[in-house]
Amino acid sequence: MTRVTPALRDAVFARDRRCVLFNLDPDHVCRDRWGQPHMPGAVHLLTIEHVKRELRMGVRAENSMGTMVAMCWAGNLGPPTKVQRAAIRAYLAEVNEGVEA
Repeated sequence: MTRVTPALRDAVFARDRRCVLFNLDPDHVCRDRWGQPHMPGAVHLLTIEHVKRELRMGVRAENSMGTMVAMCWAGNLGPPTKVQRAAIRAYLAEVNEGVEA
């Protein structure tokens, strides 16, 4: 898989504006790589999380706006639960409706 380009990373951060897990659950506490809490909108501390479109083992998610979200380090390291991933897929379907991945 190719690396995420800076332009694509910036586009995902511009679209999401903060940790998607916080958007889904306001009780979620965003944390950096050292475990320190931070504001959900601290974009410079966020990471890119890939979310597969299909639930098939061994298939990697491609680098596209339709499969990537902004997420805090702790959420990405977690990783998100099945319920959270389903909610993230619904979010991606909504924000990318009518947009080519």
